[in-house]
Amino acid sequence: MSEKASEWFGMRVTPSQKKKIRRLAEQKGLTQKEAVMVAINRELTENGDGEAQPASALDRISDLVGVEAESDAPSDLSTNPEHMEGYGRD
Repeated sequence: MSEKASEWFGMRVTPSQKKKIRRLAEQKGLTQKEAVMVAINRELTENGDGEAQPASALDRISDLVGVEAESDAPSDLSTNPEHMEGYGRD
């Protein structure tokens, strides 16, 4: 996220807001600054309020990639032969 020209933009946030930014950054594997910029760019893209380019389908669901729904099912259904019974047969 480097830009050739940049300007200082400082702002105060509440401890709660800071905690949310920190948590978002950790979840995404980004710096706190990058997490804020990603959130801003996503908002601009989704609402068409800025110069951001339309997001791809993957960009729109990137927060869900790698997340599985909570269930009692095993993470890999092929680990249970019962789930594979009849697979590949007509």
